[in-house]
Amino acid sequence: MGTTGSKDKLGDAAALQGAPVGGGGVSGVPGDVQTPELKCAVPVPFRWHHGAGREVYVVGSFSNWQTKIRLTREPDSDSYGTVVQIVPGIHQYKFIVDGEWRCAQDQPRCLDSVGNENNCIEVEEAEAPEEPPVEQDPTREDPPSPRNTYSCPPVDPDEYIKDPPAMPPHLQYALLNHPPQPQQGVLLPVPHHSTLNHAYVNKALPDGIMAAGLSIRFRAKFVTTVYYSLSKTTM
Repeated sequence: MGTTGSKDKLGDAAALQGAPVGGGGVSGVPGDVQTPELKCAVPVPFRWHHGAGREVYVVGSFSNWQTKIRLTREPDSDSYGTVVQIVPGIHQYKFIVDGEWRCAQDQPRCLDSVGNENNCIEVEEAEAPEEPPVEQDPTREDPPSPRNTYSCPPVDPDEYIKDPPAMPPHLQYALLNHPPQPQQGVLLPVPHHSTLNHAYVNKALPDGIMAAGLSIRFRAKFVTTVYYSLSKTTM
């Protein structure tokens, strides 16, 4: 924020002193008039460590550059400080020291859209306080659910002793295991999605012929390629 532009926005310094803060910052505003935006505001400290003759103010984008917030001199020190409630986000600010606009050289700085140098700060959202764990009575026992509330039939105990299948059942539906349909040429049924990009071999063809098939998909079209060859036993 440059000197000329800042004075134009702020107007008369005497008229702004003590004015309410608008936008993203608040200082000295009663709790019963807080806007919904300020409910998520975070307290941010501002410090000026370079001394001053009379007074130090801070002005920033968190109040639309409209309000001066006065810093209080710290005891036994040349530093000034205050705390401002600011909504999360990236904000630019600048100090007014004895009526002169100044940047704090020991704080992050950036350039605005017209090339003026300002201090900048990124305010993060405050973390929600952790709720203490609810202590449960170790002696408490929940009553069992009534049996009539169960909708699933009980599992047969013999199911647990059966051997697993040699391969997933859906892999048995390969196109080589389906006869072609004679309508409109040689058409095969739409393959199952689990069989795509898998190679299948059929060695049970007559005359020692072996067939290998592969199905692929491009959008809504399926293409199956079948290769025939003599098995090694007949060669």
